[in-house]
Amino acid sequence: MIDVWRFDVTPKQTSQPFLRQVLSYYISENDFIIERGEFGKPYLRDFQELHFNVSHSGEKLLIAISNSPVGIDIERIKPRKSLDSLVKKCFALSEQNYWFALSENEKLTVFYDFWTRKEAVVKGIGRGIVLGLNRCEIDVNQPNNFLNLPISENWYTQKIGISPDYCVAVATSDANATLKFCSL
Repeated sequence: MIDVWRFDVTPKQTSQPFLRQVLSYYISENDFIIERGEFGKPYLRDFQELHFNVSHSGEKLLIAISNSPVGIDIERIKPRKSLDSLVKKCFALSEQNYWFALSENEKLTVFYDFWTRKEAVVKGIGRGIVLGLNRCEIDVNQPNNFLNLPISENWYTQKIGISPDYCVAVATSDANATLKFCSL
């Protein structure tokens, strides 16, 4: 089970107070300590069995909580001038071929769908984009699955629809994970 918490925020608003409030829902102690791993992924020093991840974009903030490693990414869908070069740099060859064959109307949405899935996975693994987004190859026929990852375990993604203006993906190594939407 992955609990997904959603907040409407002002742009650039810090996530820390929201994260502490959500974590206190799971932890009875109020003085829990959040630390960061080697590549910046936050974790609870004294409650390492509880996994979480945070993402924000525009006016949306999401927090994913699970008993197994989890990643979440949200991106506001907006036109970008450099999509072609980003696809060439960050997508595997099969993903590039798929994307370049799409109509111009489809490219923006598919770009953000693939991007958030990849980001959610590398955040969940705890390595971030240094892991190599182009090394995380999505199965274009079954986008919840990956054909290749630069680690030995499998990861899976689920797309979440929260608004037509945003693209969201949650990632976990549990192929059967279900999502539960939560609010305070």
